[in-house]
Amino acid sequence: MKKIKFLLSMAFLAAMFASCTQEKAVDSTQGYLTLNINALVSTNDPSTRAAAPADYDAKTLHVEIQDDKGNIVKSTDNFGTDETFQEPILLPQGNYTVVAHSANWDGSESGFNTPFYYGSAEVTVRAKYLVKANITCTQANVKVTVNYDQSFVQNFKSAITTVLSDKGNFSPLKYVMRETTQSGYIPVGDFKAKLNVVSFSNQNNNLEKAFTNVKARDHYILNFKLSDEGHLGSGNTPGIEVEVDESTNTYTFTFDVPRKSSISLSTLQPNAWSTFATLNAAVTSKTSEFDKSGLTLQWRQSGSEEWTNIASDALNIDDKDNVSVKIKGLTPETAYQYQLIYNFNGTEAKSSPMEFQTEAQTPLYNGGFENWWTSGKVVYPNEQGVTFWDTSNPGSASFGGSNTTSTTEVVRSGSYAAKLESKYIVIKFAAASIYTGKFGALVGTSGAWLNWGAEFTSRPTALKGWMQYAPKAINREGSGLPAGAPGKNEMDQCGMFCALLTESMVIDNTKMDEFPDLETDPRVIAYGALPKEQNVDSKGQWKEVNIPFVYRDLTKKPTHLLIVFSSSKYGDYFHGGEGSTLYLDDFSFEYGDEPETK
Repeated sequence: MKKIKFLLSMAFLAAMFASCTQEKAVDSTQGYLTLNINALVSTNDPSTRAAAPADYDAKTLHVEIQDDKGNIVKSTDNFGTDETFQEPILLPQGNYTVVAHSANWDGSESGFNTPFYYGSAEVTVRAKYLVKANITCTQANVKVTVNYDQSFVQNFKSAITTVLSDKGNFSPLKYVMRETTQSGYIPVGDFKAKLNVVSFSNQNNNLEKAFTNVKARDHYILNFKLSDEGHLGSGNTPGIEVEVDESTNTYTFTFDVPRKSSISLSTLQPNAWSTFATLNAAVTSKTSEFDKSGLTLQWRQSGSEEWTNIASDALNIDDKDNVSVKIKGLTPETAYQYQLIYNFNGTEAKSSPMEFQTEAQTPLYNGGFENWWTSGKVVYPNEQGVTFWDTSNPGSASFGGSNTTSTTEVVRSGSYAAKLESKYIVIKFAAASIYTGKFGALVGTSGAWLNWGAEFTSRPTALKGWMQYAPKAINREGSGLPAGAPGKNEMDQCGMFCALLTESMVIDNTKMDEFPDLETDPRVIAYGALPKEQNVDSKGQWKEVNIPFVYRDLTKKPTHLLIVFSSSKYGDYFHGGEGSTLYLDDFSFEYGDEPETK
């Protein structure tokens, strides 16, 4: 894939940097420092805590700048909201250490949902230069997750896993089956995990496992499941499978606990979208007389008296007796339940019902581009106070005015549409762009870093809308163009793509070689782009756009949405035609029940 990005022109950034330096005097011994701090934060529910203060939030970062003698020259207890840290910081030239960590707690005790993050970087501030310190805060304590397999839950009355350590200030963590869903965090050091399990006949049994060579950022996942033969009792030792992912410091221990052989059924976690769901279940134990034709899966809307039955011949049943089926026609944001039933030659069995809820069909905010507001010279396609869309305007407005604006002259419906016009301003060609995310900060005088992606957790199947495109012949040539880019005097092309992400992307658009390839980047769940054959002159007519999200994984859920429009596709190379104009109106999402896959 050609890597696509949209840069603010060097001229714009020079003007922006000049405006910063005019606010504070810079003598021959001073320079500027900007901070780019990211925390690889946990997504655990913060509602239950143990040792940490009640108001502790791991994502609230304490940041301090230390000089070469260890003196703190500037600090904040909330980096995310402290405006003085969002602008370039004026400092005497010299060597500095920037330290960032979770605020208001030191992570020295154990507790549920209490990750602690830490990171630092050394940087040299040079007189009359702007430098950036990049810091990634990583987990500084140890995460422990305990999972009880559904079949395990169905076959035992109770189970508690206790995490223990001789380390000071260590409070034991108890993971109670059917109750505890949070992950625990403990100080770095060796620890033990003890399982106490009680059968429905009130037999009490214990298992123990020690963990050594424990390091910061380790994540231990303890899975308890049932084996196919035997039963849990005195002297029985479960088999243990160990998986190690060194790239993420994840250690997964699966304890294969024996149990009696019988016909036992289990419902497993479904994959529920907004109007359809894949329901999963399994035959977790069986006798030699077992026959697959005796299986039936039932589902219903929660609260309904009637079940919908799906017979065995309509179920997907693999050679390991895993069962799945896709159901359609569901209502968004609605609770459902299902169960697996076996009935053959007088033998009956039933799983516990599994509850699930369909996803919301979140609409595209301001997809009709009716809402605009202006701050100074910068025009934003949002309501005031809303952060969703941003544009190339923060750079262009400081020098020659916004080149992404609203229009009332070319409108498909409503009162406004978006107008993106490529321009040549003073010394550089600049494409106009609209993207979901937020402008970050300047990088020297030749680029900027951007936060790509707005928070979003739904899974649409297509981006739809309307466009008019009036391209001009390319009269401004850039360098280093990718293969396939149009040359001088050929017609310009617009850029239009969308993606669902597992995290936002911080883009430094001065570093071409580090720009993400959205067709292969592991943070991308689904991706789509306007086909080249549709990227042509629309002759003054509105043309419908339909860009499917092509999913690489149908089970992952996104955290962010990325949409990018540009009047000149290769504007990041300062390449395109002056006057190329793209109009956008009436964009929305489609939520179908057959997502495209790669």
